Amino acid sequence: MEIVVNDTNIFIDLYSIGLLEEFFELPITVHTVDFVINELKEPEQLKAINEFIKNGKLKVQNFDTKELIDIIDLQSRAGGNVSITDCAVWHYAKINNYALLTGDGQLRKKAIETNVTVKGIVYVFDYLVETKILSPQLAITKIQNLMNINARLPKTVIQERIEKWSNT
Repeated sequence: MEIVVNDTNIFIDLYSIGLLEEFFELPITVHTVDFVINELKEPEQLKAINEFIKNGKLKVQNFDTKELIDIIDLQSRAGGNVSITDCAVWHYAKINNYALLTGDGQLRKKAIETNVTVKGIVYVFDYLVETKILSPQLAITKIQNLMNINARLPKTVIQERIEKWSNT
């Protein structure tokens, strides 16, 4: 089973359009890091995520001192505007050879440069439709809702998906 390491923005996006439950129905193993959990500030989001931790659907990695030093070193070498949380999920994905699931363009670029497989929200939607967890029509509605909330999404790719799903 594929293992993905989730960045904060994916959880926030899925929660905001009511697809968190469906995401955890996918046949993947979902991991994240404690930094991500600490970034979830909205009480209802955190409550929802904690339920997935409690029921074993979400594994959260905590780091020891040596790993924290490695993450800080990665951040100092990365340059740009890559946060410590970004570096934590990137590091965890890299050392375990897991896919990184993020919507952060700069993190995506940096991780790909170090041969980490990176996927985003479009992958999640594709997989939800492919596994029939979401109908193509509901996927269109939800991804349009997300586009109204998150202006940084890949508009061209999403428009292609909408057209594809419209013809299904």
